[in-house]
Amino acid sequence: MGKEPEELTDVLIVGGGITGLSCALFLRQHGVKVVLVERHVSTSIHPRAWGWYPRTLELFRASGVEEDILAAAAGYAGHRRQATVESLAGAELKSAMLPEPGDLSSLTPSRQISLGQDRMEPIVRAGAEAAGADLRFHTELVHFERPAGEDGPVLATVKDRGSGRERTVRARWLVAADGGRSPVREALGIARRGRGVLQQQVSILFSADLEGPLDGRRFSICQIENEQLKGAVLGHDDTLSRGTLIVQLRPEDGWTVADFTPERSIELVRSAIGDPTVDVQIIGVLPWELAALSAERFRDGSVFLIGDAAHVVPPIGGYGANTGVQDAHNLAWKLAAVLRGEAGEELLDSYDTERRPVAEATLLQAQLRLMVRSGRATAEQRAATLDVLTVMLGHAYPSAAAPGTHLPQFREPQELNGEPGTRAPHLPVLLSGDGGRTPGSLLDVYGKGFVLLAGPSGEHWRTAAEAAGRAVGAALSAVSFGVELEDLSEDGWHLRYAVPADGAVLVRPDGFVAWRSPEDTTGPDAEAAITRALRRALAR
Repeated sequence: MGKEPEELTDVLIVGGGITGLSCALFLRQHGVKVVLVERHVSTSIHPRAWGWYPRTLELFRASGVEEDILAAAAGYAGHRRQATVESLAGAELKSAMLPEPGDLSSLTPSRQISLGQDRMEPIVRAGAEAAGADLRFHTELVHFERPAGEDGPVLATVKDRGSGRERTVRARWLVAADGGRSPVREALGIARRGRGVLQQQVSILFSADLEGPLDGRRFSICQIENEQLKGAVLGHDDTLSRGTLIVQLRPEDGWTVADFTPERSIELVRSAIGDPTVDVQIIGVLPWELAALSAERFRDGSVFLIGDAAHVVPPIGGYGANTGVQDAHNLAWKLAAVLRGEAGEELLDSYDTERRPVAEATLLQAQLRLMVRSGRATAEQRAATLDVLTVMLGHAYPSAAAPGTHLPQFREPQELNGEPGTRAPHLPVLLSGDGGRTPGSLLDVYGKGFVLLAGPSGEHWRTAAEAAGRAVGAALSAVSFGVELEDLSEDGWHLRYAVPADGAVLVRPDGFVAWRSPEDTTGPDAEAAITRALRRALAR
């Protein structure tokens, strides 16, 4: 088959899992032209990731797909039982109920949910397609090069796996979201560091009637311990007709992936259910590695690594996919800003300097949780293990902190106070719109561009923001309490953001604070201060 004429796009994404699809959605939110290629026919049939943290939901909220995700997750609300059993129909060896989700309304407008990745990905895909992303499934990257040098445009050959037809795509940037074994990363010769592969696992996806064996129970984690299965994990969906059995490949057992024939897989699933006669249909068998690895760099000129291509995180804690989605969100606004000419090319270096330390610290936290769960953690390791919300809501970017200040990598979410380099705190507000004022979150005003937030007496800040935006050549919106917003918080927005009542805060498109005003910033000083902060945030 011959090649089609060369196509042009701003960004070529390789990989259509949750990270790649999220990247396409976020890029289209900023108006960036994007082509995504994925070698599989459709999204994942395997649940893979199950848990999604509020920060990830906040990002999907800003992208317009949170409501659909929450609707899909509604059936998992009661899945709170953790147990070790001989089988679903057999004896419970130990059991505990996870507590009801706490009230997080003081920290975030979003929730922590359970939903299989097989159900999440189609929602994000639909959102990306509705936003105008060009998503090409059953299409693979054959080759890529950068004729003008490592910072130059990417010339890629992609092939439709159905027809065999090849096309050439020229993109300003390539984003590798092609998984832990990333061919793009390997082609670039980017090494990884970390503890490496910790375990070999096989996931068996099956359908069976689980309602009877479950007997009214709904599990978040169900560990199986019997003669055939040692330390296996069984998960089930909200239809009670589909499940995943995760089996560890131990050298002493002598098993290989090739041993997981349909017959053998059915035998193992029946052992986990506890009924040798139950009708089981095997949908798919997926070998995978439980590993702890991070790429030595997340950027190589015009190529960026996100998600598992950049870091493979052990699933304990459920950090991996959430971290990948946040990678994509951090990168998307920066690519858009450079494309529009608002930011210097150096801004793209901040993707690595911000996200790689977060990924490495998160990787460490997952390993600590693995040690704690196994019962092998020392007292020091237990003390160093952070709460999951601190890891997922309280991560910071020390490189974006105010000059001369030290910012820890993680901070408890309730301690976030608008310090530069940290996630801008949520507050309940009334938002002005065509239909009047509606309840929402202060986070709802962030996401499309830079925002200068000011109080009721902040007219001088609005004037200064307009002048600073013109001086820098960047879009900057001014939003004021008493104008677009009504503060519904108990203490007042300025106390939560640690600024004077007549102060202001500059927030980046990803919802992280870029700058906040000191006590005595007024008049001409305000314009100069905002201009300096905006230039710094845009690497100008």
